[in-house]
Amino acid sequence: MDQNDTSTKYDDFLFQRNSLLIRGLVLATTGLILTILTLVEPNVRIMSQSSSWLPMVAFVILIAGLFACLDSYIWRHSNEFFINLQIAVLDVTVGMILLNELNKSADKLILLVAAYLIIKGVFRIVAANAVRFSNSGIATLGGGLSVVMGVLLWQEWLLSTMWFICFCLSVDIMTRGWALIRFGLWLKAQHKINIQNTSAN
Repeated sequence: MDQNDTSTKYDDFLFQRNSLLIRGLVLATTGLILTILTLVEPNVRIMSQSSSWLPMVAFVILIAGLFACLDSYIWRHSNEFFINLQIAVLDVTVGMILLNELNKSADKLILLVAAYLIIKGVFRIVAANAVRFSNSGIATLGGGLSVVMGVLLWQEWLLSTMWFICFCLSVDIMTRGWALIRFGLWLKAQHKINIQNTSAN
């Protein structure tokens, strides 16, 4: 894809470059911490529930969904509206269900989480390959990993315990954050190029 065509296509995102980068850093860091915690302390009790780190993971998913709601409002008059709305609805719905079902056993939640990971993973793969921005391979890789983890949970090929559910969701949060970081950095680079081109003209 031509560099100028690409930059023009993403000019509308440039004003969000810093917020996307910060959001990516928060998601990636939070996801990494939760991933480590699920491995180091898998049987922790939070809110008097033996649901491992699920309360924290579900809360992060819910917050991510609320930010997607904000994106939907910002882009309500653009083509990005329905994309952000779908992300928002999925994240908020799954986050709220998980927070309200903390007393359930892993086998009651495993299909929900598996479906969530597969849907999110496929969506990220399709979106990354459709728009093909620089470093879109990161988003594709993260989406593929989410699909694999979703299938593992669905088929119960490895573990069907609560901590493994939390682990898969935490890795998904981390990879989403990393993809946002790469996109935010690319947008900042495009912004500098635009400034240089404007100065040259």
